[in-house]
Amino acid sequence: MYSQILKHDPLSNDSITAYRQFWEVYKLNIIQYQSGNSDDQHNFRAILLWLRDSESTVDDWKILAIWFFDILAVLLMKFSDATCILSCKSDVVEFNIDRLKSLNCSVARINVIYEGGFKARKADSDVTKELERQLLLARGARVMLRTNLWTEADLVNSSVGIVQEIIFEENQSPPLLPITILIEFNNYFSPAIIIEGKRLVLISLIRYSWKGKRGTCLRLQIPICLAWAITVHKSQRLTLQKVVLNLRKNEFAAGLSFIAIL
Repeated sequence: MYSQILKHDPLSNDSITAYRQFWEVYKLNIIQYQSGNSDDQHNFRAILLWLRDSESTVDDWKILAIWFFDILAVLLMKFSDATCILSCKSDVVEFNIDRLKSLNCSVARINVIYEGGFKARKADSDVTKELERQLLLARGARVMLRTNLWTEADLVNSSVGIVQEIIFEENQSPPLLPITILIEFNNYFSPAIIIEGKRLVLISLIRYSWKGKRGTCLRLQIPICLAWAITVHKSQRLTLQKVVLNLRKNEFAAGLSFIAIL
């Protein structure tokens, strides 16, 4: 809160004044969060005290930098399978495409079947119950289920899994719609198809219709999307086990990061 060494800047003076207003003070002899007897812990406690008194050196900074990057490497491994939440849709598309390319395998471009003319074809997925105009899929692609299929088994909107197989009718191929997609979902233990020890779930086409200005519109599509990254908007009301929130860019709308955290 303040240094024991006399300071002359307004912030330190205000902190000392505030501190002196306390009626009762308890002094902790041990920094419990950094307690321990290893050399690193002793050094860390010493650096904290030097930081408090503005006596830290370049060598202290180098030590903290090394520790930070060591911890960062562990965190990156721990969150390697986390969903990245980005503010801009274009950033999400770029991120997912890069990850899809990194699989180094064939990619299927799957187009939606629609009725209702231009409006039905161009409608955003927010209008069409998250049925995308076009899907890019491959074996090994990380995808998210965008509808509640079986709530009792936790096969719900936001369930994340890995595409294992894309099955088409005989003599058909992309960009036509597949019959079904076999997905291995995280933490899914209900009835499934067991192949090579993997619990696979059949995800088939669903149909959604809505009222447009010129009549009824319809879409037929697989209810999934690529899920290495999603937008803040699509993350609302979802329960995700692990996420990485990108705060590097300025928000184009106030409160986006706050919404993502909620």
